Amino acid sequence: MAIDTSVGFVEKSEDFLVTAVADLPEIDIQSATGVSTEVVAGGADGRLRIPVAASNDDDVAAVSFGALNWTAGDDLFMEARFFLSSVTDVKIFVGFGDSIASADETTFSATSDTITIDTQSDAAGLHFDNDSTTKQVWAVAGKTDVVTVSRGLGTASWSNITVDTANVWGVFISADRKSMRFYMNGKEVYAVTSDSTLIAAVDLVPGVWVYEQGTAVNVDVDYLVGRKARSTT
Repeated sequence: MAIDTSVGFVEKSEDFLVTAVADLPEIDIQSATGVSTEVVAGGADGRLRIPVAASNDDDVAAVSFGALNWTAGDDLFMEARFFLSSVTDVKIFVGFGDSIASADETTFSATSDTITIDTQSDAAGLHFDNDSTTKQVWAVAGKTDVVTVSRGLGTASWSNITVDTANVWGVFISADRKSMRFYMNGKEVYAVTSDSTLIAAVDLVPGVWVYEQGTAVNVDVDYLVGRKARSTT
C-alpha cells in the first residue's frame, strides 16, 4: 500500500442512487431473457433489481463494475448487500470474476454438491446453487478453469436466509493470491491459505451473478463495493 498519501486505498462504491440504469455509466449489467434489469423506483438508499424469469436454462442476470480494474496481485476486497424476493430455486454468486457482467458469462455450479467452474476461468466468492444436494452457501474459487476452493459452509448458512432480508456477502484475496477470506453479514465464515496460488494473476471485477433455475426471483442489489491497495509505482 502507498504510504505517501492519506488515501492509501482505491475504492469504488455504487449505491444505485439514480432513477434509470442509463445513469450508471461505470456499471455493466446483463439482463435475463424476458425480464429487465432496472433501478427500483423509490428503493431505499437506491437499489438495482436484477431479476430472472421462471425458465430453467441458467440464463444470466448480473451487475458488475464496468472495467477489469482489479488485478489479482493486489490485496483485493469486495462486498455486496442484496435482497431476495424468494429463496426457491435460487442460484447466485457474489465475488470477483474475470469477465464484466455484460459478457454473459457464468461462474460456478454446485450440482449434486460438486463445485464446477463454468465459462469464467478465474473467480472467487460466495455461491449458492439450489441444484446442490445439500442446501448451503459455498466458498469457491477457481484458477484457469480449475476449482481451487470448494468449501460448503453448512446448512445454517442458507436455512436462516429469508426473503426481503438484507444479505451482505464479501471476499478478500491476498496480494500473493494464496489466501482468501469469505464473509457473510459481517462475520468471517471461512479462511483458506494455500502453498500455491488460488487464482491466476489476471484482471478481475466485483459483481453479482444470478441464474434462472425454474422459479422467478428478484435480486435487489443495495450496493456494490470494491477495494484494493493503491499502487506504490
